[in-house]
This record gives sequence, structure tokens and C-alpha cells, in this order.
Amino acid sequence: MKQSGVNPRQLDAIREVVNIGAGHAATALSTMTNVTVMISVPRIQWADRPGATPPSLPGDERLVLISLPVISPSTDRGERAALVIGRRTAMKMVGLLLRRSADPDGELGPLERSTLQELGNIVCASYVGVLGSFLRESVMIGTPDLIETPRDAALREISNGLVIETDFTLQDSTFEGVFVLTHSEVSFDSLIAALGLADAS
Repeated sequence: MKQSGVNPRQLDAIREVVNIGAGHAATALSTMTNVTVMISVPRIQWADRPGATPPSLPGDERLVLISLPVISPSTDRGERAALVIGRRTAMKMVGLLLRRSADPDGELGPLERSTLQELGNIVCASYVGVLGSFLRESVMIGTPDLIETPRDAALREISNGLVIETDFTLQDSTFEGVFVLTHSEVSFDSLIAALGLADAS
């Protein structure tokens, strides 16, 4: 994938940064659930760069969006981090995490919502924390919100920012998700500078 203004070496370096966040998230989820969780990052994108293609989202018509505010000393512009997963995928993941049978079309009740909010909290905190460390920026996250939304509406919610396609593997089942850091001071350019690759070719 070609990114406007970002060469392959720089993009690979950024991918390594977010892979660290994925590793932290996988470790935290495995520890919490006593279930082996692996997370991979097949693609990253800065969605509102000139000429960028629209962000990829899971294929389900209805999605679950877990979002939370990102708080840092240098900005108060409403930054948010979000984890987006398909509604049926979400129910299957809940079943595996809670070690019970899953009904993909079942009710998204209080226990399911709480489990998904904690999933989103762990994933978002892991990614945001690693990005903040490389940018030498202290960041915190707030309380997660969860909404079920049509796919088109979710796409409008995440039309700009850092988009990380995230694959979760639980007990030999792989689920597609997307992490998004929207309306943020974090950018490809600032990450590249922090990594010392501003002039890399």
C-alpha cells in the first residue's frame, strides 16, 4: 500500500511501533482471560492524508464501536480512540473470552457490553500508550462508550486519523477489527520525526 508522503521504510517503522502496542494488548487480554490471544497488524493508514483511500472496516452491516476519550497535556481537541468490530464477530469474541457458547445474533446485554468495553479499553490503552511513549507525550484514556451502529455511520465517525487494521486470534479463530485514533495530534509526520526517519528514503 502506498501512502502519500510516506515511503516504505518509514511506514515499516511505524508498523513496528504499533506492533508493540498490539503485543501489549495481547498480553493483557491473555492474562485477564487465561485464554491465549494473539493480535497482528496487517495494515496501517493515515486516513485523512491527501489522496488516501477510505478506511477499511469489517464487512458486517452492523458494527460495534467502542470509543473513549484520549487526554494529554498538550491538546484538548476531543481526541478519541476507538475499536471497531463486526456485531456478529463481537458476540463470538465474547463467547470465547467468557468461555461459553456464543449466539452471533444474540442479545447484546449488560454482560456482553461490559466485556466488549473492557476489550476496547485494553486495546486502545495499549496502542495509545505506546504511541505516546514514542512521541514523549503522557496520555491517559477515559471511560469507554459502546454503540451498535450501521457500517456507513461508523465510517463517518472514523473518517480521519490513524487507522490500524487489527486481527485477533483466540483459540484458533481469527477476528477482524480496526483501531482508530481520531482527531489527534498524533500523525505519521510526528511519528516519523520521533523515530528519527524524517529524512529516510
